Amino acid sequence: MKRASRYILGILLSVAVLFLFWTIDAGAATLYEQSLEKFQAKIEHASRAGFTFVVLGDSRGNDGIFKKALALAGTYNPLFILHGGDYSEKGSAQETDHFLALVKESIPDVPLFVVVGNHENRKVFAEKIGPSNFSLESAELALKVIVVDNAGYALKKPEWNYLNNQLATKRENTFVAMHIPPKTKRWKWHTFSTGAEELENALAEHGVKAVFYFHVHLYDRDEIKGVPSIITAGAGAPLTALGFPGEPVYHIVLVRVVNGTVTTEMLKLTE
Repeated sequence: MKRASRYILGILLSVAVLFLFWTIDAGAATLYEQSLEKFQAKIEHASRAGFTFVVLGDSRGNDGIFKKALALAGTYNPLFILHGGDYSEKGSAQETDHFLALVKESIPDVPLFVVVGNHENRKVFAEKIGPSNFSLESAELALKVIVVDNAGYALKKPEWNYLNNQLATKRENTFVAMHIPPKTKRWKWHTFSTGAEELENALAEHGVKAVFYFHVHLYDRDEIKGVPSIITAGAGAPLTALGFPGEPVYHIVLVRVVNGTVTTEMLKLTE
């Protein structure tokens, strides 16, 4: 009888240990890994005839506006949300956990991917958020979203090589995103120069449908060598009211893709 009891107790302990390890592993998944699983599931119910996604950025310092941004984005049933980075002041583990909690509370079923920003802590970002260079892709939707790290105010060789390799196998609906806008005749400060001209040429050559930038806390849109180029960084950070073209408003950008035709719409948030 005692031997049987010890046997049952051993089984129960083994199950408890396995459950503990399973729980730890499940909790250790990055936001990217969790969102990629949701993204792949949503693709199965999406159609090339028409789908949407949302782009927003720079939410640090204002939970109220950020939650409004997520709530508004969720009403459009987007395929995913792309956050352009700077979700916190210093990128600490505590700030990152707070950001993750807001996302889980506001849009539990919507995939959300993050572009690394200049306010992020690289170590924490990799452990909790995900990779700094990645691509989202769907053959069924002819969709490809290429995310590149230029948060150090330069498009360095490893990132440049990554972008070129991804563009070489682009889809009909290809988009590019990075945190810092390039220096242009219109955008003259809070920008990057190293690799900027090469970037413009590559985006035009490969027929990218739109490129998204963040970092400057407002909304602006330009056509650079025929490529729609959008700054969208109005999800909560203090607005840039002077010295930069565009609208200093809290907002998100809704992207619609209908049979290969892309439209973007800036949607303002109430303060």
